[in-house]
Amino acid sequence: MTDLDRLRGDWETWRHDREAQMTGPRSPLAFVWGAHVTEPDTAVPPAPGRWAPLGEARGLRVTAAADEGIRIDDRLVDGEAELYWLALDGPTRAEFSDGSEGVVFSYDGTKFALQVWNAEADRMRRFDHIATFAYGAQWVVPARITEPREGRTVAISHFRDPHPVEVPVVAEIVLTIDERYYILQATEHEGTLTIPFRDDTNGASSYGAGRVLELPLSGPDAVKVGDVAFVDLNRARLLPCAFSPAWNCPLPPSDNVLPIAIDAGEKWPMDAAGQPLDPE
Repeated sequence: MTDLDRLRGDWETWRHDREAQMTGPRSPLAFVWGAHVTEPDTAVPPAPGRWAPLGEARGLRVTAAADEGIRIDDRLVDGEAELYWLALDGPTRAEFSDGSEGVVFSYDGTKFALQVWNAEADRMRRFDHIATFAYGAQWVVPARITEPREGRTVAISHFRDPHPVEVPVVAEIVLTIDERYYILQATEHEGTLTIPFRDDTNGASSYGAGRVLELPLSGPDAVKVGDVAFVDLNRARLLPCAFSPAWNCPLPPSDNVLPIAIDAGEKWPMDAAGQPLDPE
């Protein structure tokens, strides 16, 4: 088996895993809405009830009448109940009468959001597959992973929030494509170098907001600052907001806009008629 055969096989496995991810109850397509709850008596449509932070505890309190149909721990809520971020603190899943469910989410364990998921959401029902560019060996490109200057940050905006947030850059990825150099800024998220980017395919032959590359920082394919590695652009994946407009996903910064077309990786989520699932 050649290296190209192995890479193509790894890509096929990656594609299969991505398709499988779209069918579960936590598919990106099933995400209906999410909102931070920082004040008492907060509504989080389409979830019923009124929600409030639990103070020092890691979760949320809901107040609802029985006819609103919220169940937590198989108990119908009629008054107040608590929902937690972590199972060690208490129940972590609320069931709603329309078949959706609510869970508590937090980035840092200090500020909590209610997320609403529905495995029967419209986009779940309409979804058929993820369209991709054909695998191309020319998109397995050499890259130098270099250390950024001290204190380097990059301005990241989000899908539903135009105000950019300065995020630390942990590495610069210097790609060589057709004998030209392109530099992308990488941040860190959950043990990976995360590289959201835009290119000339966005809005034409791929989803308009951009795509993302992820390089692992641990495991057999781990990379680190100082490495020279091959980056497989065929694994460029769609941002979560391509699957549901409920996602407030980070958008590629201006530093990561490539002036060329990257005809590799994922293009669109598609319906059975072969049409893209455009944001609603």
